[in-house]
Amino acid sequence: MKASLLKAQSSLVHAAVTVIVALFLLYLGFMTHYYALFYDGTMETLKYYKQLQVFNKEAFNLILQFIVFALILLAFELHKYRPGLFGLTFIVAMTGFLTQKSLLLTGVLPKYKRGYLALDFSEMENYSPSTFVFDAGLVLHYILIGLLFALLVVAIFTFAQRLREGKPLIRRLI
Repeated sequence: MKASLLKAQSSLVHAAVTVIVALFLLYLGFMTHYYALFYDGTMETLKYYKQLQVFNKEAFNLILQFIVFALILLAFELHKYRPGLFGLTFIVAMTGFLTQKSLLLTGVLPKYKRGYLALDFSEMENYSPSTFVFDAGLVLHYILIGLLFALLVVAIFTFAQRLREGKPLIRRLI
């Protein structure tokens, strides 16, 4: 059971990091499809584009924080070892912070999607409306939340195993 829990922990760490990188790439290219709203659109689409730009800037800044958390997660080497006290504390803090920020973004994404779908695209030639980035953002954030809570549960179990075996609370880094 020890090995299977550690394998699960390793898989969850890698999956969470992968989803964070996917979110980074999503928000990095978020505005690409919407440039036509700026160049070819009406005043209404231009106004929406500017609102979306503000959202994208804020979301991207949050995702940069997510990347920092992912790098720290890898620095604790929780994909290789059972967490010590600091590692477990970090997972608890990371799960709380990233869940809160993800829920904040998932609360706003549907509003922007509705605003986008309410626009009149009839004057824009060769433009096909797409809500892919909104939908992908929602799905990836919900997946991340699920992965983080699963990682938290598994990390608590592997930390408990560590204590039952009499290992120190703080894992040696060297």
